[in-house]
This record gives sequence, structure tokens and C-alpha cells, in this order.
Amino acid sequence: MACVVMSALLTTSCAVPRVDRLGLGIGDFATTWTVGSCHRMAQFMETDPVYNTDSSPAVPCDSPHSSETFAVASLTGAVAAAAQRPSPLLIRPAMVAACAGTGMIDYLGAQPVDALRDVSIMPVVPTEPEWRRGVRTVRCDILLGPRTRQGVAMISQTLRGVLTEDVGARFRVCSLGPVQVGCDRPHDAELVRPTIAVSGADLAHRTRAAIAASVYAACIGPVSAYLGTPLTDRPDLAVRARIPGEPPLTDSRDGTCWVGPARPGRAVTGSVRSRVPMIERNRVPMSAPNRVPGEAAR
Repeated sequence: MACVVMSALLTTSCAVPRVDRLGLGIGDFATTWTVGSCHRMAQFMETDPVYNTDSSPAVPCDSPHSSETFAVASLTGAVAAAAQRPSPLLIRPAMVAACAGTGMIDYLGAQPVDALRDVSIMPVVPTEPEWRRGVRTVRCDILLGPRTRQGVAMISQTLRGVLTEDVGARFRVCSLGPVQVGCDRPHDAELVRPTIAVSGADLAHRTRAAIAASVYAACIGPVSAYLGTPLTDRPDLAVRARIPGEPPLTDSRDGTCWVGPARPGRAVTGSVRSRVPMIERNRVPMSAPNRVPGEAAR
């Protein structure tokens, strides 16, 4: 049966969801601009960048929700001067820039040594009625993953400081053999930041074993910082150094540091992470002193 849509009233004669119930900013609904507010976006389309508004009411953070506001910023420049809200294609770069560096890592309770997964920044801008009233605010939300057409990931507690709690393991990067998983699932290695710089000359002229040995040496410090204690104090754990191109991060151009059970074949659940001082550098260079003496040329 054909559907007859009355666009002025946003009603239909058959079972099509009301657009103004999707949280897409249609109508006179007001956006919640409160840091710490939680939002349920149960439909895949609500998290698509083409729908860059959310006027659904906030929900309690101890109820299932898919995003949480960690910052509120202002739009500036030519985009903000537009009388009519620009198209998603034009406004998105300004949205992303407004939310960049506004503290998602701090809000989650993460440190630079923490590798994260299934969290991303979703900027939200005013609805069209709000824009016409002069609102030029950007809501910076943490959007949970995975996000698929079958559904959107949810959590039933605040994300503020979640990386300091056991439940935060789901947002850490681990692997079981060549497969990347969250650390809340069985795994045999946990990823530690920063990555280890490996040059093109190294890849061209050194053996894989020699590169792995250098990456391993450069990983000892970051792994110890990640554990909050020297690696020698944890005989139950071992460093696993992986060179560029090795799974599960086959697209990485750097070496990566992993830590896992020292006993081969053992899988664990949960994170070994504890509170540690911050590491300032994003990448550790693989310096010449870490090279293995007498290594053979490839």
C-alpha cells in the first residue's frame, strides 16, 4: 500500500517513524547543552554525520545510552556568521575543529599510555530553529561503538572517569592472536601507547628480527609506566613487540608495544592498567643504541 506523507504535519498513513521523534533536530525541540548529560540514540541513522543535531531529551546516565557530552564549545568564523544553518558538508569541519582538544581523554580518565577503541567524538550543532535564534554552540559527545545498522552500542553508567574503573576494559585495545578485541574479552596481549617509530631505512636494510629487538627495547619504559611498576616486578607479564604490518594492527607504519601473560597460550580478561604518571611523547623514536650488536643485513 502506498504511503501518503503529509509533509506539513509530518504524519503518514502507514508505519513510517515520525521524523520528529528521531532526535534529528526537526521541529521546535531544544538541544541539551549540558556537560555530563547522556543521550540515547538507538537508531543507526541518528548517529550518522549527515544528521548533526540531537534534540531528543537527555536520559539518566545510569540508564542505557549511546553518547555522553564531555564539552560544549562555540562555533566561530564564516560558518557561525551564516544566517541559515549550512549543509552538513560545510559545517562538519567547523564542528570537528570546535571539539578537537576539548578534553575527551581527560573526561574518560585516560592517559597518553592508554590505547582506546569504540569511542569517538560526535559533534552536535543547533537545530535549525535554534540556529535562526542565533545559537552557535557545539555539543561535543563521546559516541560509543561499535556502531552498525543492526544497532548502536550502549552503556548504563557515566563515561566520566570510566577508564579508571574495571568496566573501562571494554574501551582498551587487546588482541587474541591476530584478532583485535576489547580487553573485557579473553585476550593474550594489551596495547600500550606510544607507538615506536620505525624508519623506511630500517625496513629496507634491517632484518625483521633486528627491528623487533629494537622495538622491544624501546617498549620496556612505556610498558613499565603502563603497569605503574618496573616490568621486572611483574614476572607474570611479558612484553610483546610487533613491527609495522603485523596483526592485529596491519595498517600501522610504526612498531607497537603489547603486554600480556608471560606463559604462552594463556588468555586473560580485564586490564593490567593502573594509575601512572603521564607520558608526554606520542611516539618513541627507535634510536641507534637500541640496535642489536652484530645484526645481519637483510
